[in-house]
Amino acid sequence: MTNQTNQNASGLHGLLGPREVLRRLHSQCHSVVELSLNESNEACIGESYLFANDLDSWCKAISGYAESSLVATASSEYVLAMLNVCQGQYRNGFKGLRLVLELCMQSIHLSADLVLREEWIKGEKDTIWAVLVDHQDGPLSSRFCRAFFAELSDHTSHYRELAKTLYRELSECIHGNTPNHIPLPSSLEFSQDTFELWHAKAASVRLVIHFAFTLRYLRALPKPNRLEIEPVLIEQLGHIAAIRTECTLDA
Repeated sequence: MTNQTNQNASGLHGLLGPREVLRRLHSQCHSVVELSLNESNEACIGESYLFANDLDSWCKAISGYAESSLVATASSEYVLAMLNVCQGQYRNGFKGLRLVLELCMQSIHLSADLVLREEWIKGEKDTIWAVLVDHQDGPLSSRFCRAFFAELSDHTSHYRELAKTLYRELSECIHGNTPNHIPLPSSLEFSQDTFELWHAKAASVRLVIHFAFTLRYLRALPKPNRLEIEPVLIEQLGHIAAIRTECTLDA
């Protein structure tokens, strides 16, 4: 890209009208998409896109639960986050990934408290991340685990800490912190390093969410509802004996 094309939108405000500014930004995004979708990135994109299918499968499996609507929203937001990343809108891509993590964890939290769930749906309660990763009562706490899948209790602290780390790092892109963990290009241009970093974070989010959904829902679901999910869980979490055993029962 030329230096002129690489200008930030802020550098064009005083020179051009809004239509021309937006056209130029669109042109820049188009150029970045072409670089993002080159053959060398095909496998990376394909692997990350599988998580959207995973979320759709979970949404279908728990369709009888009111909070499944949050998972449907998470699936849509995840695809949009992928689009943002491929367009070079990396900050929005990482912000979207944080939202996916938050929506999925909140859906699990609400599933165990029907009053809170109805209050949240009505807009009377807010999502509080500290509650979602609380070590005593959150969806990845030992207490929560004992209620739904006790054999996973030895693993909850690991995935809880991973969720906390991911959220803290992704939040840099929302709060404007000095980018210690997620460096962003200073202009709308393709960055292979940032592109690959997003996909690495997406893989970690995928792992956390699969573990959290498994802990909460897997044993509560009838066998037909689990058919699409179990192969993915064996691939993602098959190193955990209790999950591997649960997914192969009556196979």
